[in-house]
Amino acid sequence: MMFGDRVFKEMYDIMTEMERELNAIRKEYTQDYKMPVMDMYETEDELVVIMELPGVKKEDIVLNVTPSTLEVTAELKEEKEDNRKYHKKERIIRKYYRSITLPTKVSVDNVDAKYENGMLIVRFKKEAGEKKRVEIH
Repeated sequence: MMFGDRVFKEMYDIMTEMERELNAIRKEYTQDYKMPVMDMYETEDELVVIMELPGVKKEDIVLNVTPSTLEVTAELKEEKEDNRKYHKKERIIRKYYRSITLPTKVSVDNVDAKYENGMLIVRFKKEAGEKKRVEIH
């Protein structure tokens, strides 16, 4: 075997092992999370995000905002009753996560979030993007 062949084989083996490890990590960390579907639109004054989080209680939703991002984490918790005898069990504990880069800067002080019938509606006031001339020195 020539030197070049040996180097490429070693590189291939390393890449194969890295792919195997990354797939294991991805499976471990993404298996329990679901990305909720959403709509986003803007009006003249505000940006609105509507997100589906079916079955989640309002107190189980965590909402974090910056002027350019929205991050939503929620968990659908199972009610535990010990005297149930299931004949079929398909619903599982589900965690939702979504991080969104917003298309326009928003005010974090003027955010209105409402959760009703499995729908999270977040309204942001858009920040006035003022144009400023910069002097060149």
